[in-house]
Amino acid sequence: MPMSPIEIIRMALDREKDAVRDYTEYAKTAEDPSIREMFLFLAGEEKKHVRLLQAEVEKEVYQEM
Repeated sequence: MPMSPIEIIRMALDREKDAVRDYTEYAKTAEDPSIREMFLFLAGEEKKHVRLLQAEVEKEVYQEM
């Protein structure tokens, strides 16, 4: 059975949260400051995606009420 749009958004949200966690961890272990900054930048970008997807989930939940 195909996934619903909200299920797909929730799956994407989980993946974005994983990316934030991973990039943050990579930044902690990076010895080169430029590499550390790159991972912190990427984590920040993923956090933006988390906020956008979370807003979509919340919008969907409120519409169901």
